[in-house]
Amino acid sequence: MIENSQVARVFLKILGVLGVAMVMSDGVLTPAQSILGAIQGLRVAQPNISSATIVGVSCAIIVVLFAAQPFGTSKIATSFAPIVMIWLLFNACCGIYNLAKFDHSVLKAFSPFFAGSFLVRNGTDGWRTLSGLLLAFTGVEAVFADLGAFSKRAIQLSWLCLAFPCLLLALIPGTFYFSLVIAVMATIVASQAMITGAFQLLSQIMKMS
Repeated sequence: MIENSQVARVFLKILGVLGVAMVMSDGVLTPAQSILGAIQGLRVAQPNISSATIVGVSCAIIVVLFAAQPFGTSKIATSFAPIVMIWLLFNACCGIYNLAKFDHSVLKAFSPFFAGSFLVRNGTDGWRTLSGLLLAFTGVEAVFADLGAFSKRAIQLSWLCLAFPCLLLALIPGTFYFSLVIAVMATIVASQAMITGAFQLLSQIMKMS
């Protein structure tokens, strides 16, 4: 039905072009914003650091990151994979430590029952707070673009056995105070994922043209 409709085909093409434009712009803006935000964490340890220094360091990292792209995705991924492992395991260890030392009842936050109770109890204000979840799924488009480079079994094992449990433990209060160095390195890796997604999308467009 859609194949025979000229209007539907034009509409789908417009949506496709719009989606591609958004991903490409995201690939340019997200690394800059993410790395800048991570470098600004230096002010926690050194409040006297000037804005010029923060911007300069951020620009230097971004230039190096984009300059490394000609080496290929496989080589970059090989060098960045240990950083992701360290970041995930660090978050998991912090989460386990906080559970053991403080209050394990925080695990109730993972229950849909308490989430529903919160929304019922707070009414409209509760639904408005859901806007804070936006950052929880930004960058998902890059994840889907990068997943094409892995097999189904590799994705299942890495997500269920490592990434998902570590990220759940990272949500426990207190775990976001991890090392600044690890935070910056993890941000660089996340930015690389967005850049890779944009490059892969551009490569597919060039092959189709």
